[in-house]
Amino acid sequence: MDSNRRYIWPVTAGIIGLLFLFIALPDNLKAWAPGILRAPTFHFGLDLVGGTQLDFRISEQEINDQIGRLETEIEQLKNQNAGSEKISILELQLQSTKQQKTAIVESIRTVLERRINALGVSEAVITPSYMGDEKHLLVECPGVVDTQKCIATVGKTIQLEFKEEFTEATKEFEQGVRDRADAALRRITVSGATLPTVGQDLGSTLGVAFSDTQWFFKKDLPKGLEDLWSAPVGKVLKREGSIVVPQQDEKGQVTEKTIAGIFLAEAVEPKTQTGRLVQEAPTAFGILARERHLTYTPHQEVPLDAKVDPAIVGMLQSMTPGDLKTVSVGANSAALLFLRLRNPGQEQMAASHILLSFKGASAVSDKVTRSKEEALTLAKDIKSQLDKGADFATLAKKYSDDGSGKSGGSLGTFVRGAMVAPFEQAAFALTQDGISEPVESQFGYHIIRADRAAARSFDIASYDELRFSGTDAKTQADAAMADLQAGKVRQVEDALALRTLFFSLLPTGWKDTTLNGKHFRSAAVTMDPTTNLPVVQIAFDDEGAKLFQTLTKNNVGKRIAIFVGGDLVSAPTVQTEIAGGTAIITGSGNIEEAQKLAQDLNTGAIPAPIYLAGQHTIEATLGSEALSASLKAALIGIIILMIYMIILYRFLGVLADIALVGYALLFVVILKLPLFFFSSQYIVLTVAGMAGIILSLGMAVDANVLIFERIKEELRKGKLVTTAVEIGFKRAWPSIRDGNASTLLTCAILFIIGTSIVRGFSITLSMGVLMSMLTAIVMTRWLIRKTSHLAFAKNSYLLAGIRTQHQVDMPPQ
Repeated sequence: MDSNRRYIWPVTAGIIGLLFLFIALPDNLKAWAPGILRAPTFHFGLDLVGGTQLDFRISEQEINDQIGRLETEIEQLKNQNAGSEKISILELQLQSTKQQKTAIVESIRTVLERRINALGVSEAVITPSYMGDEKHLLVECPGVVDTQKCIATVGKTIQLEFKEEFTEATKEFEQGVRDRADAALRRITVSGATLPTVGQDLGSTLGVAFSDTQWFFKKDLPKGLEDLWSAPVGKVLKREGSIVVPQQDEKGQVTEKTIAGIFLAEAVEPKTQTGRLVQEAPTAFGILARERHLTYTPHQEVPLDAKVDPAIVGMLQSMTPGDLKTVSVGANSAALLFLRLRNPGQEQMAASHILLSFKGASAVSDKVTRSKEEALTLAKDIKSQLDKGADFATLAKKYSDDGSGKSGGSLGTFVRGAMVAPFEQAAFALTQDGISEPVESQFGYHIIRADRAAARSFDIASYDELRFSGTDAKTQADAAMADLQAGKVRQVEDALALRTLFFSLLPTGWKDTTLNGKHFRSAAVTMDPTTNLPVVQIAFDDEGAKLFQTLTKNNVGKRIAIFVGGDLVSAPTVQTEIAGGTAIITGSGNIEEAQKLAQDLNTGAIPAPIYLAGQHTIEATLGSEALSASLKAALIGIIILMIYMIILYRFLGVLADIALVGYALLFVVILKLPLFFFSSQYIVLTVAGMAGIILSLGMAVDANVLIFERIKEELRKGKLVTTAVEIGFKRAWPSIRDGNASTLLTCAILFIIGTSIVRGFSITLSMGVLMSMLTAIVMTRWLIRKTSHLAFAKNSYLLAGIRTQHQVDMPPQ
């Protein structure tokens, strides 16, 4: 038992070390691994991958004016000896407004973060910044270089809106859209307004979208605007057409939806020939196939069965739609794959049944008069006949009480989950041609036959394949994928800049109302006295109470949507007409959900618009150069440091270098894994963070230097090597502790008072300090203990650079 226990820790440490080593590997060397092992990766900031930085100023003028008005009203009511109820309502509203002002930065930051997530930016950073009395939010969107798109999405005014359900495109609705488009065109052609002015005025209207100076290649022109390719510059034309927008289906798959509408459009400037960055994988695959003489094959809804190479099947099954991966196919072949869509296979079977209903069963016919006991007796009798060889189809036609009896009881093919639970459980347990005992469900008693036993269908995938051949096929595929991801695949085409104003002929699902944040007082979380569940109580002013009463009266049984900053936060169903200006929103599963909803509502009502104060775009190429330079600096620093340690400390320097490599691997793993291992937050690397890492590399051997110098001092005193090592570590520890503690304290101060750039530096530096202490104190000490017998060699200077032989005690002969 003791001998087995002795190996537990080394084996465990070895497994953990191998896992860490695998996580630290570059992503392109882990393409074959399961998704959970490929998931850890670096998360780069704006200055390393390019993107957009926006500076938004929060205006507090309106909220200060509102607080002043409320204080004045309260004072006037007190002087007039008005009723206490009205004063209490205003005081409650004043208190809520002051609380909103206190939390204004965090509330608006939450809304902006939600908008950025809609852009698909997972490493975005939003940092509060205070410049005198002004409050700013610095928004960094790595990977987003379309500044106008980022501004349009993130910088919208945060408003609280209440909207009615509206989903049917009636003739009146379509006529209203056409009338609005005609009125907008008249403003341009008759009144002399410009398309940008009209677009900015109408762009925030539901169902209207304005796009200013967007470049299109000919094949990418929206449907209906094809003739603008040769239209005069500056002439506004009205055209009917459509746009294509992405959306998610019920299964969460990304699909495209075509929305018909009316365009007002103009060419901003003449066509210009430009190099087009190809981002669509199918188009890029075609270009690469022509340029590099490769084979490109698009696959549409292909079953991933035996006809598809197993390596490709395995890779596709590990991918999600939109992924781009390479895979080796045989000895001298590789493929670059882009997955457009994949529907997982489902367990399915074909079956027939005989249904014997009884009075009281669900969906029973009036012609059925038998009791439940009689139905069971008949079912057992039919099962007995079947066991003796009777024909199932004949008995189904004679006895079955549902429509399938006419076709011999056949139910066709169905997947697991399509039938009621008792039926499904019995059916999927049957073997080929097996017949079940009578099975009871809410419809009656079933006798089930498996016409085709349960089996799982193949996944269905739509994907693009670019095939490479040769001994270096995998290398070629990896290089092509890197070119695609770096934006190096381009083609030269004519491009046309268009300015468009689009009026949608498809109802948005919600219709604007006159009730908005101006009429909203507050939202607060209370407990329902009946159910003891959290609810959100909302209150309106006098005008809002009347509007809300009319709105609820017209929408009983329907939903009223609540939008904050253009995002749907709640859509409660109206149970009855609500008067008095207060209402309760139920449905919150816990107190946290209710508090979040109340915060969202209060945020939308905050009279604090945001204004773009500045913007800065970093191209992806500049970020790539910064990342390359940082990595090169780190690598050079490590090599020089390792050589220096070997020259100065000989064998101990080698041990310190081994610990330094372990430190570097551990640092890479920590950077790739989530914070505290189980959170959804990651360390986002920036240039400043890379500087902190490089600095921490130099400091990583500080502890080793102190320890080695102490060991050398003890050796010079004639101590045994093992004794010198233990004393050296013990006496070096106070200096190591104090030095690193002062560095950590400095990092903490920088993190508290610094901007996002300084914080990135302080985080990586402090992490490096902590991990260097771990590797120096634990790893280096363990290595020296395991190799201290080398100290008895005659050339003892290998241990610590000490050449005098008398300074090392030899073991007794």
